[in-house]
Amino acid sequence: MSSTDMSTVRAWVDVDLGAVAANYDTLVERAKPRLGVMPVVKADGYGVGMCPVVRVLEPKEPWGYGVAALSEAVELLEKGIARRVVHFFCTPDELEPVAELGVAAAIGDLEALERYLEVAGKLRRRLPFHLEIDTGIGRAGFLWDEADRWLPRVLEASSNTLDWEGTFAHFQAPDEEDEGPTRQQWERFQSCVAGFPAGVGGVLHTSASASAIRWPEFSADVIRPGLFLYGGLAGGEPIQPRPVADVKARVRSVRDVPEGWTASYGATYRAERPSRWATLAIGYADGLPRGLSNKGYVAFGDRVAPIVGRVCMDVTIVDVTGLEDIGPGSVATVIGGPHDSRTSLNAVAERCGTISYVILTGLSRRLPRRYVGPDGEFMGERV
Repeated sequence: MSSTDMSTVRAWVDVDLGAVAANYDTLVERAKPRLGVMPVVKADGYGVGMCPVVRVLEPKEPWGYGVAALSEAVELLEKGIARRVVHFFCTPDELEPVAELGVAAAIGDLEALERYLEVAGKLRRRLPFHLEIDTGIGRAGFLWDEADRWLPRVLEASSNTLDWEGTFAHFQAPDEEDEGPTRQQWERFQSCVAGFPAGVGGVLHTSASASAIRWPEFSADVIRPGLFLYGGLAGGEPIQPRPVADVKARVRSVRDVPEGWTASYGATYRAERPSRWATLAIGYADGLPRGLSNKGYVAFGDRVAPIVGRVCMDVTIVDVTGLEDIGPGSVATVIGGPHDSRTSLNAVAERCGTISYVILTGLSRRLPRRYVGPDGEFMGERV
């Protein structure tokens, strides 16, 4: 698709790559990690496009990139990325192809360690890994206070066959107001690492977006930002990111309806007066949450229109009464804009009772992404 084809697109996502780059710089200035940044680009760059994001971040020379699926690692390598890629959630059967690619696997239990050792023996080369420590999140990792049980085997493996490149943990509540749980996890991590022999453990990393912004003292060697890069508020940060993604949709049709007319499936909304309704060419199959039914908004410039009735699979009705210049082909922002707007990423998430991660990663591949670079120049589209 070329830039001249956009007039035929029903709905799309505008992605400001300049904002991604600026948010990266903000994180570095705030957190000051000792060695660098590992942008987390999993889930197709949180829905905005992994490869375009990596392209704009490469000149900043990040330490590496974090992924959560083998396919994501393959895509990065196929694009010629030579930096370290860390796969954080390897399944057992992914360990061998990950090793063949030269990607570093996260290892968080002795069973995975033994399997990785077998792979190293089969491939006849040392394999890099990042050791995960469970300091309280409970989903994966060696228990921080049981190092006497697992550390000897890890040391043996890394002295002969494996390359212990890094050690990390995940904070369970970095976006909560109470600092206590995060500080406790940090202290547990420090206590565990302090028991390693000198020079062992590689680069240390614990902080994702919220903790890197709120508690830079926990930044360690490398930070692993995700949501902040993509313009999302992780909760209570003293510094806000620049918005990155705007979801746009065209008006398909406009109609005048009488008082008492009902909107969409289930007739959950009834016009309280003679009204003018516009049907937008976007629905939940595109990633517009059904939770916005009867309580969401869209924006036409600086004017807002409420969503009426249930969001459908492909279309959504909005009340444009009084907005006489809105007609077929008009463009609405359905997700995006300033953080204090009714359509902002965070506002949409809160209105749906979820988090902004869910909204971003839920944007369908049916929506083309259009990219604007750091210089403000249009960079093209990607379906």
